[in-house]
Amino acid sequence: LLGLSILSWAFLGIGMGSAAETRPLFVQLVISALHLSVGVLILLRAPIAQNGSLYSCLAGLPALLVSGWALRSAPPVWTPLAQLMFLLGGSLAVTSFLCLGRCFAILPAIRGTVTHGPFRVIRHPAYLGELVMILSCWLAAPRGPSVVPLLAAIPLVALRILTEEQVLSNSPEYVEYSRTVRWRLVPLVW
Repeated sequence: LLGLSILSWAFLGIGMGSAAETRPLFVQLVISALHLSVGVLILLRAPIAQNGSLYSCLAGLPALLVSGWALRSAPPVWTPLAQLMFLLGGSLAVTSFLCLGRCFAILPAIRGTVTHGPFRVIRHPAYLGELVMILSCWLAAPRGPSVVPLLAAIPLVALRILTEEQVLSNSPEYVEYSRTVRWRLVPLVW
């Protein structure tokens, strides 16, 4: 049901509701592409080999919500730079989701290890894409209150990555992969 619900958001999201009507078309299309890929992947994903703990699931939830907060904080009119950044971040996230394929998960769990596509460079490219999208929401109107979701997103996504990697460290394939691909989020930084 979750997969079908998210899939419907992809088709209903463009031009539906007052908030969506005010967003630039590129932003609406990226959001629909994200919903479409997530909805399809939820329907097709592989069975869980190992669930994350209650703590890891709860620790990952706030990072899921901060993107919506950032988008809600963005103004109706976006600069061309903000739209381009949103498109680039969304493209990285969608590409990462598609590379994950049947290993896609919303909450921390082991469904397999993916080592191709952007996962050859960093271990969590979808989260980098998400952070770029959140940054672009702030760039759309760089004013005081709109920076709060961006500042909240950085530690929340870091916490999600760390708790997710605790679960994934129970997979020998992931342990080997993390030795090969050193950087979690940003090459040469972390």
